[in-house]
Amino acid sequence: MKRVILTCISTTLLLTSTVKAELNFDKVPQRLSAYYLSKMQSVQSIKKKLTAKGFNVLATDTILKGKTVITFTNKELQATNSYLSTLHLMVNKDDAEIRVQNPSYFASAYLKDYQYGDFKITLNRLEEVLTYMVPLPQKKDKRVLPRYHFMFGMPYLKDTITVSNNVTSFPKSISYSLQLPNGSVLIGHKLSTKTTHFLEKIGQSKNAQLLPYESIIQNGHATILDPKYYLPLSLPNLRMGQFMKIATTPYNITKEIEKSYK
Repeated sequence: MKRVILTCISTTLLLTSTVKAELNFDKVPQRLSAYYLSKMQSVQSIKKKLTAKGFNVLATDTILKGKTVITFTNKELQATNSYLSTLHLMVNKDDAEIRVQNPSYFASAYLKDYQYGDFKITLNRLEEVLTYMVPLPQKKDKRVLPRYHFMFGMPYLKDTITVSNNVTSFPKSISYSLQLPNGSVLIGHKLSTKTTHFLEKIGQSKNAQLLPYESIIQNGHATILDPKYYLPLSLPNLRMGQFMKIATTPYNITKEIEKSYK
């Protein structure tokens, strides 16, 4: 019994230390978590709390059965004029948990001038909504994120894909649209059930918060992050063998979004 108690205490101390290291903006952690974990709350409760803390809830989507993703934004996020202008939070009824994207992780990958702690306000308010946030062990070295690519020959952040060269109206089957300060528009796309099944195929249904997939419309052109970049970035523990199981998924995602613009 004494050993069990000591183990629990050690685990608690380690967890507390990890949380403090991740959210201590005076000290830059070597590794960043892609997501935070929190206790279960209802979708309606989360949406109400987000609104009360100054967030704008853009959409609520059922990505997989029992897994609902809430997409939200605020002025701090929108000011990036990037794919970081929104965050996805998943309410997972099946596993009684909540997961949310970590803006520090994705900012390290997306923004050239990002400094750790730039999104302190957003994270502090998000923590107030969720009560607590535990960094998940899905991490990458902060130093590799600005030049991240999955492996040799795979795309980088700059290798975006143009899905339309002549945008005259919003695409079909979208979840949300968000006008950004620089005049561009961020679009959240609903993907087909057949395509989103890739998450279950590689045992990543607990990370459905990487969807909806987004495109950006600017000057009549619509682009997306290459799925061969975005999917591995969003699944830090993804192995090559798993990626091979979903080899057609990047193509399917691209084609679905291209079709929505026609």
